[in-house]
Amino acid sequence: MNWMTPRVVALLVGMLGSSVSAAQTQVSRPPPFAVVDSAHPTDEMLRTYIRSLRFLSDHISSDQRMLDAAHTNLILRMDPVADNYLTTEAQLRERGRITARLVNRGADPINRFGVAPRGTTYLWIQYVGGSPRAVLISTDSTGAILRRVPVRLSPERLDHPRFVKQALTRLGTDSTNTMIVAMCAPCPPWGWCRGDSLGTAGWD
Repeated sequence: MNWMTPRVVALLVGMLGSSVSAAQTQVSRPPPFAVVDSAHPTDEMLRTYIRSLRFLSDHISSDQRMLDAAHTNLILRMDPVADNYLTTEAQLRERGRITARLVNRGADPINRFGVAPRGTTYLWIQYVGGSPRAVLISTDSTGAILRRVPVRLSPERLDHPRFVKQALTRLGTDSTNTMIVAMCAPCPPWGWCRGDSLGTAGWD
């Protein structure tokens, strides 16, 4: 008798998702500032906030790929904040937060996303004037903040459940075969957001 009925399979998957979620749940403290722009908050406040976050780099939660076929030496890894799936739209309207990071695995800069050699760029999401916006916060290999760049943020339809019970990030490819960032975040109605590369938005 085959006991692996669809109901049993669904139950096992649900139990697995719950156990993974419970292991990851470590609710981050909200940042002490509401938005990030070209002058605020101070770099030290930003660094203190970044140090308070826990990122996941396991092979399920994170993603790692080459930038594109023409740049095989440029490898990015994208890690989610451990509780980014718990962030709600209402919370982002009150104050933004970092939901993921881009880690440069090589010694060459990845200018498209403002990632320094061996550096890390953090994806900050906030609401401004009723619309979700993003800022790429670039740091060098020592953690020093190099620059902050606003980028366009848009909902992304991906083949993944809208309501996810674990932190996830994914790197995707657009029509020009260059990398875009698609990560799990509260971007209605799909539950995923795409943060584009540098030069796609302004501060105003």
